[in-house]
Amino acid sequence: MPSHIPLVEENHVIGLDGKPLAPLPVNAWAGLPFEVHPHMRKGEVAHRYNPHPLLLVRQRAHGRSRIRSGLSVFDLALAPGQVDMFSAGFHMDHGWWDCTPGEVLAVELDPERVHASFADETDGIDVRTRLSVRDPVLEALFTCIRCEVDSGCASGRLFAEGLSLALLAGLRERYGSGAASRVAGAGRKLSTRQLQDAIAFIDANLGADLSLASLARQMSMSASTFAKLFKASVGAPTHRFVLSRRLQRAEILLNSDASLSEIALAVGFASQSHFTEAFRRRTGRTPSRARRQAVATPPAPAPYLQV
Repeated sequence: MPSHIPLVEENHVIGLDGKPLAPLPVNAWAGLPFEVHPHMRKGEVAHRYNPHPLLLVRQRAHGRSRIRSGLSVFDLALAPGQVDMFSAGFHMDHGWWDCTPGEVLAVELDPERVHASFADETDGIDVRTRLSVRDPVLEALFTCIRCEVDSGCASGRLFAEGLSLALLAGLRERYGSGAASRVAGAGRKLSTRQLQDAIAFIDANLGADLSLASLARQMSMSASTFAKLFKASVGAPTHRFVLSRRLQRAEILLNSDASLSEIALAVGFASQSHFTEAFRRRTGRTPSRARRQAVATPPAPAPYLQV
């Protein structure tokens, strides 16, 4: 099965149509299941369903489509940026399309993965079938996920989990019924002790593949609750705070004899190139240049590390 996002056709498990351009086992994406597929120009399918909720965003393709499901018939004009939402178990008795070449970005809301990592973000999410929806926020989030996968997932697990949480929150905000729980949670923060413990855990594990789940376990709360309370407490998303701590530790290590590749691994970057790019974006200097300057002048506090 070239695709790892399942469909069921005639009682056989298949994947999404077309060989994925960004298949799950190959890319390093650590968020909700995500794949990129070519949008086939012409096609016709019958008697299939998606076992889990499925979100699709169309890119570049223009054309027409007709979907029949039971007594419902959807005649659609296809255009770039449209979002298709398929509820769990949506039965497509017959589907037909004719369009220009393009791509489809796909996210599967696998219930076990969603519940394990993002439990309380699912409250009030009503994934009913909605086709050819215009939703700039969801489209932008899909684009961010695509850019991250295309970059080799250089921003790491925390960023992937944060984008997935944002996607779930966007679904709940626009199509759910969780307004009361959002109001009840407004204004909450971590306690002083909880914040100190969280930062201490981050600093002790900068070289590890930190995740929202591992941080949340220290606080005995869900990943989504931790992410919201941590951001409210420090004024920045978890991945951005961790990145700042990693760069702060790296700047200290630049005064040692460790090589740049050793420093990159010690503070949790996948490679020296990822470390160099992140350091340059934040400071305007490469690590090599910062090391040379540190030899000539004592290090000064770096304002970019303030959170």
